[in-house]
Amino acid sequence: MRILNAEATADLLPYERLIPAVRQAMLDLHAGLIHASPRTVLPLPEGGTYLAMPCTDARYAVTKLVAVTPANRERGQPTIQGRVVVSEAGTGTPLIILDGIVVTARRTAAVTLLGIETLLGRAPESVVMVGTGAQALTHALAMGERWPGVQLRCVGRGRAQSMAFAASLAAQGLNARVLAIEQALEDAAVVVTATTSLTSVLPDEIPPDTLIVGLGSFTPQMAELPAKQIRQRQVWVDDLEGARHEAGDLLQAGVDWSRVHTLAEALSNNVLPRMPMLLKTVGHAAWDLAAVRTALVD
Repeated sequence: MRILNAEATADLLPYERLIPAVRQAMLDLHAGLIHASPRTVLPLPEGGTYLAMPCTDARYAVTKLVAVTPANRERGQPTIQGRVVVSEAGTGTPLIILDGIVVTARRTAAVTLLGIETLLGRAPESVVMVGTGAQALTHALAMGERWPGVQLRCVGRGRAQSMAFAASLAAQGLNARVLAIEQALEDAAVVVTATTSLTSVLPDEIPPDTLIVGLGSFTPQMAELPAKQIRQRQVWVDDLEGARHEAGDLLQAGVDWSRVHTLAEALSNNVLPRMPMLLKTVGHAAWDLAAVRTALVD
C-alpha cells in the first residue's frame, strides 16, 4: 500500500480531471450510487477534535480521518492533520493513503469552480476573492489554472495583508490586484468569500448579475454572507443535508429550505439557474471519493 505525502497527493489531483470527477460524484450521490454516513466527531485532549468521514461506492471504500489539535500551535506542529485511507470495496484490500489536507483543499476548490461554471454557464472573466488564508490561496491558484487570464480582485482584512496575498499570486503568474470591496464588486462576475467570520464580510447591496459564493463558514455560528442577499437570491448548495446543519449563513438568515437547490439538480437540468444567485458549499465525503477516483484513475 502506498502512503503519499502532500506533494505527491497534489500531483495526482489536477483540476482538469478532478472537476469532472466531482461533477460525476454529485450525480452519483444524487442517484444513490454513493453511500456516506454522518461525520463522526470525538474529543481529543487539550480541546482537540477527531473526525472520521466514511464513504463508499461500488469500487472504493474511503475514510478521511482528521485530527484538529489547537495545542499544536505552541508545539510548532500543524493544528490540522489528516489522511484519506482507501481500500478496494469488493475485497477490502488496502490500496493507498492520501494526504487529507491536500485532498480537502483541492476537492473544495473543485466544487467551487464546478459550481461557478455550472451556474454561470461559462468561465468568469473576473472574481473577487474575500479572504487571504489557505483556502483563498488554494482557490485563487485553482482559478488561475482553470481559467487562464482571469482577473482576481483581492480583498483582505487589512491592506497590508491584501497586498501580500496579491503579491504572492502575482509572483506565480496570476492577474491579481488589491481593491476595496465596493470597487472590487463593480462589474465582477463572481465574489467568493473564504473566511471564518461570524458576521458578513460583504455589503448588503451586491449587483444582481454577480454570483455570490460562500465557502469559508462551516458552523451554525459563522455567517460571512449578508442575510439580505440570501433572502433575495436563488440559493444553491453542494449538499443539502450538510447545509441544514452547518451553513450558518443560511441558518441565521432563516432561509426557506424549500427553495434551496443542490448543484446536482442543475447538473441534471432538473432546476435551471437564474440570476441573482448564491452558492453555499459545506463539503461532503463524496467529494473526497471523487478525489480518490481521480488519483487512482486507470
